[in-house]
Amino acid sequence: MTLDEQQTQPELKQKELDFSSTYSSNLPAILSLLNISLAVTSYQSQRLILVQAKGDSLETKLKAFPRPMGLYADAKRLTIGTLNQVIDFQRAAASLQKVKQGGLDELTELPAKLQDSDWQDNAAIIAERQQQLDELKAADTLLLERAALTTGMINIHDIAWGKQGLWVVNSTFSCLSRLSPNHSFIACWKPPFIKDLVPEDRCHLNGMAMLDGEPRYVTTFNQADRRDSWRLKGQQAVGTLIDIKQNRILKDDLLLPHSPRCHNGWVYYCASGHGEVQRYHPETEVTELVCLLPGFTRGLAFIGDLLLVATSKIRHSELHDTDATPALPLQERLGAEKSICGVWLLDSQSAEIIASLQFEGDVAQLYDIAVIHGAPNLELLQHTDVLASHLFEFSQE
Repeated sequence: MTLDEQQTQPELKQKELDFSSTYSSNLPAILSLLNISLAVTSYQSQRLILVQAKGDSLETKLKAFPRPMGLYADAKRLTIGTLNQVIDFQRAAASLQKVKQGGLDELTELPAKLQDSDWQDNAAIIAERQQQLDELKAADTLLLERAALTTGMINIHDIAWGKQGLWVVNSTFSCLSRLSPNHSFIACWKPPFIKDLVPEDRCHLNGMAMLDGEPRYVTTFNQADRRDSWRLKGQQAVGTLIDIKQNRILKDDLLLPHSPRCHNGWVYYCASGHGEVQRYHPETEVTELVCLLPGFTRGLAFIGDLLLVATSKIRHSELHDTDATPALPLQERLGAEKSICGVWLLDSQSAEIIASLQFEGDVAQLYDIAVIHGAPNLELLQHTDVLASHLFEFSQE
């Protein structure tokens, strides 16, 4: 993803977006059985999409962010990369319990300094506050915005917490970075073919796989060392998978690779230009096709041996059919109009599709997907939400 691609289509700016979707009938039961919610980012529609079961139906909750991309989730937090910030949400059990016990029901019973006089005369704000209270009382988990780090537009792609803190793929500067309150970023590694740390998105470094709490594998679109090189001559199968510990290029024939992930000794990744998921074994150097899906594969997560893959529709910028810029294999296989934006749940061993969610409205592009365990009925509050001013998570010394 690049800066110009974050601009949504003009017609989408002039109307309320259509987030309609269809799903396989078994998906709600599967999410309930696994006791999970899913988080999906759509930079094109500027939304974080929370997917969860609601009885026999599926519910998608929408949270607005500027150009949301990379996601990280664990038992404590959900972290999201946006246009120029990384925002961290953490589970807030004490705040949720206070809401459930009715501790915030009456605004007039709060201390005077916590009562905004403008709110009491604003019916819309009072209604919004009541809606948030009702939603939290029905929830089993609350994620509350805890911190945000401003990075500038470094084109954040994959993100993850590790032993040394928060890691991001800094595509603008073609490097892996750690984040700190004291800097926009701390550059920690760059591909061996990149000479300078300059804001030129030279090779489109995008994907990062963690192993034992540290970044281990990354993906790039090529090995060139010049500004926007990967955009100049159409899409070619010269993308790489790199072992950053050994500083060694493992594969150099990938077409638009994304989303490397380590699982059971293999490195799984999206061969996006083919609409595939492939896997590579670092010891045997064997590459295998895992699955073929009806869309631009990007975004990958595991639930045990179950594999979650996000697909996007083929973008206009990716449509080619000339001698100079031939069509993507995905386009040749499907045709541009038949590519699907959705989420697919598969058996990682047999590649059997078990369940799916497909977006039918204006949502055409997804970037990342994360699994939120132990939170089948999740609510997330941003710092701009009315209720956030009255929720406190603190410790004592």
